[in-house]
Amino acid sequence: MRQTKRIVLRVLLFALFGLLMEVFFTAIGGLLRGNWNIRGHTSLWMMLDYGILGIAVYPISGWLKQRRIPLIFRAVVYMLGIFLVEYVSGEIFTAAGLRIWNYSHLPLNLRGQITLVYAPFWFALGLGLETLNRWIDRCAAALANEPFSEPS
Repeated sequence: MRQTKRIVLRVLLFALFGLLMEVFFTAIGGLLRGNWNIRGHTSLWMMLDYGILGIAVYPISGWLKQRRIPLIFRAVVYMLGIFLVEYVSGEIFTAAGLRIWNYSHLPLNLRGQITLVYAPFWFALGLGLETLNRWIDRCAAALANEPFSEPS
């Protein structure tokens, strides 16, 4: 039961951090386009995407590190994983009648769901994902009242 609580907390913390990160990202993007309101936005539906990352990062990170894959290649794997989650969830959202994002106006897009224009951002996020993963897991352990131990 305790492990379940920690997993739920990881998913929730990843989801909340993802929403916060997206609001900052869109606000800064607007600022760079001359919008001095610095108003960011997101959708609560995005909690699903960020929550999935909260579940998937932990075992994938451990597996890659056990095989001593260099960080630069792990970041590429994380970037591709982000693209995969974004594409699949975008297709599901669209099929459900939701249009959370639409990259059709950007070059190098696939069905408006993903665009290679964002590859540098997802790669940079991938570089920091393991640190974020450890921090969130440490917070989840503390909230679940259990000792934190680094994954092997």
